[in-house]
Amino acid sequence: MAAGDVVTIVDPYRGKLQCFADEAEAYQVYSSQCGHDAYAAFVEQALAQPCTLALGFSAGATALWRALSAGRAGQITRAVLFYPGQIHQYLAVTPKLPVQIIFGHSEPHFAVAAICTELSKKPGVTAVQTAYEHGFMNPASKAFDSEGYQQCFTRFIQCYTAAAKSNSLA
Repeated sequence: MAAGDVVTIVDPYRGKLQCFADEAEAYQVYSSQCGHDAYAAFVEQALAQPCTLALGFSAGATALWRALSAGRAGQITRAVLFYPGQIHQYLAVTPKLPVQIIFGHSEPHFAVAAICTELSKKPGVTAVQTAYEHGFMNPASKAFDSEGYQQCFTRFIQCYTAAAKSNSLA
């Protein structure tokens, strides 16, 4: 990140602090207090703000996937999505900019390798399967993996750098 970069967090709880016993409780609270459709709409509204790179994790990654295809990508030139566990419900979606999708080794609702193949057929979409579990980038998750975090954080920085260069050429 460079000096002057603005980071916006699109929080499904709109800034209200949440404390969860585990990931199952976190998902239950998310589903009851926000839900996938409301979060996708909220993310779509947030895309109107100036930003060149969008980053999403889990439910946020799926919400971002949906929002990027809605035609309101604003100034975003690239997106990185980590383990969007509900993306299998939105395979008809085609984002309007380059998207890199990073999955863990498995998801409970679909075969990751098959989804990666399907998504990678879309223009500008790269989907990869890692050896890590869903949540490996989240230090609060039981699935957190420091090696996976470092590897994928490096990939994210490369994507960010590419987005910044792309934006400066516009």
